[in-house]
Amino acid sequence: MGFIEKFVQDVRYGWRMLWKYRGMTAVAVLTLALGIGANAAIFSVVNAVLLRPLPYREPDRIVYLFERLPQGGEGSVSVPNFKDWREQNTVFEQIAAFEYGNYNLQSRDQPERAPGAAVTADFFAVFGVPAQLGRTLVAGEDRAGHNRVVLLSDQLWRRNFGADPAVVGRDITIDGENFSVVGVMPPSFQFPSRTTELWTPLVFPERLLNKRGQHNYQTVGRMKPGVTLAQAQEQMSTIARRLEQQYPEDQANRGVTIYQLQEAMVSYVRPALLTLLGAVGFVLLIACTNVANLLLARAAARRREIAIRTALGAGRARLIRQFLTESVLLALAGGALGLLVAQWGIHALLALTVGILPRANEVGLDARVLGFTLLLSLVTGIVFGLAPALQTSKTDVRDALKDGGTSGSSPRSNWLRSLFAVVEIACAIVLLVGAGLLIRSFLRLQHVEPGFNPDNVLTMKIALPDARYKTPEAVVGFYTQVLERISALPVVQAAAAVNMLPVQQYGTNGTVQIVGQPPDPQGQGPLVEYRIATRDYFRALEIPLVAGRFFDAPERERAPVVIVNQAFARALLNGANPVGRQIQDDDGPIEIVGMVGDVRQSGLTTAPRPEMFMPYNQITNPGAARTMSLVVRAASDPTTLTDAVRREVVAVDPAQPVYGVLTMGQVLDRSISSERLNMVLLSLFAALALTLATIGIYSVMSFLVTQHTHEIGIRMALGAQPGDILKLVLGQGLVLTAIGVGLGVAGAIALTRLMASLLFGVGATDPLTLVGVPLLLTCVALLACYIPARRAMKVDPMVALRFE
Repeated sequence: MGFIEKFVQDVRYGWRMLWKYRGMTAVAVLTLALGIGANAAIFSVVNAVLLRPLPYREPDRIVYLFERLPQGGEGSVSVPNFKDWREQNTVFEQIAAFEYGNYNLQSRDQPERAPGAAVTADFFAVFGVPAQLGRTLVAGEDRAGHNRVVLLSDQLWRRNFGADPAVVGRDITIDGENFSVVGVMPPSFQFPSRTTELWTPLVFPERLLNKRGQHNYQTVGRMKPGVTLAQAQEQMSTIARRLEQQYPEDQANRGVTIYQLQEAMVSYVRPALLTLLGAVGFVLLIACTNVANLLLARAAARRREIAIRTALGAGRARLIRQFLTESVLLALAGGALGLLVAQWGIHALLALTVGILPRANEVGLDARVLGFTLLLSLVTGIVFGLAPALQTSKTDVRDALKDGGTSGSSPRSNWLRSLFAVVEIACAIVLLVGAGLLIRSFLRLQHVEPGFNPDNVLTMKIALPDARYKTPEAVVGFYTQVLERISALPVVQAAAAVNMLPVQQYGTNGTVQIVGQPPDPQGQGPLVEYRIATRDYFRALEIPLVAGRFFDAPERERAPVVIVNQAFARALLNGANPVGRQIQDDDGPIEIVGMVGDVRQSGLTTAPRPEMFMPYNQITNPGAARTMSLVVRAASDPTTLTDAVRREVVAVDPAQPVYGVLTMGQVLDRSISSERLNMVLLSLFAALALTLATIGIYSVMSFLVTQHTHEIGIRMALGAQPGDILKLVLGQGLVLTAIGVGLGVAGAIALTRLMASLLFGVGATDPLTLVGVPLLLTCVALLACYIPARRAMKVDPMVALRFE
């Protein structure tokens, strides 16, 4: 008989055995489906986000360029530095700049907000992606007077223009001005974000052309063929040193940092994804040990069959091959069902990660994920089937055939079951400790004071078009009228506007000089964040006043003033009261009239930085305050104000849309959404691991009680009390649990250090977690052991003595 015939015979016989023990088969397939499906779902995300190349031409040559800050960290670039980078380098084919934008698009007789980006003319050449219709930008279209052109995203083209190819060449109204559509980008192009719907040429403002201290733009570049990342970094560092020598006041201690584009896009989610991938790996390992225990139990019922086959001449290798065939068939069935679990899991993950996960549109069951699932199923089948196959193939023929050979299994398999139970407990401990750390971290995060009161506050964003709001007076006039109208609404307690809401991001920053203090060494002063706010902003968010006063009415606030936070006083004045001090500005001194409490501006995990708030009515650059967020405090549920606030905005400017309508509670909630997601997912996997481990402990102890029924009967016949039997069984379970807990805690201490970047306010070796989790699992294990122990206590000695 050839190999193919033997293989087909093994498969047919294997299916018959699986069908014969179909109850056990169903449990095993379901267990494997959960483990394999969870792995496939997480791998599909890892594949799309971390492994799959970006959908651009030669993506390894595309990099992100950041200006390295003197105080540490990285930021955007100024216009003069960008131009010097582009002109002085020899390692890039193109370097392009861009900035995020929000545009008012006139569509279907209604204004709507369209997120987009302003980009330099060589932006699309960096990515090497042509337009699917029309063309991209050409040289010169990023100059003033030649920039009234726009490219549409595939999504916007289909939604607003019915996928009409004739849209190319048509004029559309953006921010009150006509723009000519020159192209439509393919659906795969979603840079700088997946929400980008249009691209316009970036024209650098005249006021920024010589401002090296104003860092406003993001930068990407395409390296020349053959240039490595290290070579590009070396040359850009040389250029940065040259600029530092030429412009020491602005460039002292500043450098350039280069990252491959894919690394820059996914670095913030990499630790979480790898942690989750490791977690589902542990879940699968636990599932495999459970199925291996099931196969050992089934082998006990097949000892006579195995003995007969051996007596008829079947060699050990032949038996091992048959058992592995059956286990692989089990795993393939589990993998097939696991794909359904994975498909459901992917939908659930994408729903949970809206706005968190980069490249989310690429996540799915593609060929690589299917191949991974198939390979995982095959490997899984061999892993959980090999040990039972090796153990079962050692069956003693004479022992198995005497007295029918159907009562129990070989005692030599007991150590294997015990080993599997220990492995399950250890893996469960690792996952439970990881989940416990994330839960503790999240609880700490929820107790962080944001510095304001988010209750009963409604927010929404407004982006005024340049064409109609060209002057500071026009911008200030619009917001003044809107806020007056909103403040007059019956349930409104305070209405204000700010250019950037808290817990979202830091904004513009720079160094400042306090009048009367010696200047800081060049480039060494602490960075101060700038915010533009209206008079009632602090009252609307209930940010406490620590010293001085809030802003006065616009008509009375004549001299330039600012309000600072406590971090400003600590960093620049050694904690002294800043009220009455002055900040030196190019146009003259600015008086500090108040100090407020610190606010977590860049999320709850980031400590407050020094900050200055400037009154919106004193802006000299209209662009600084065109995009603002309304902040409205209500006496009760703020969502009831949404329509009324919209009406007041439209009453001032009928063509002005609002967007991003959220309560401040939702803003705060979204700021910790990634931490919540990590905690929820790892907790789910840990709960699944605990359940499987509990089932594994129960099955091992139940089998041991069954196998030792004869011994228990003898002990009871000789005078042993039910309590003695209970102690015996629980003692055996506790020994296995203690070994598993010890190994699991050691593994957790080693592995949880890898997730330190995901924690907040909790160390990777948090004592409470490392003590509490083992105690929890020990209690669960004792409960799992108690049920078989209760059964052992009820054994009738006379029946037990006839058991064998």
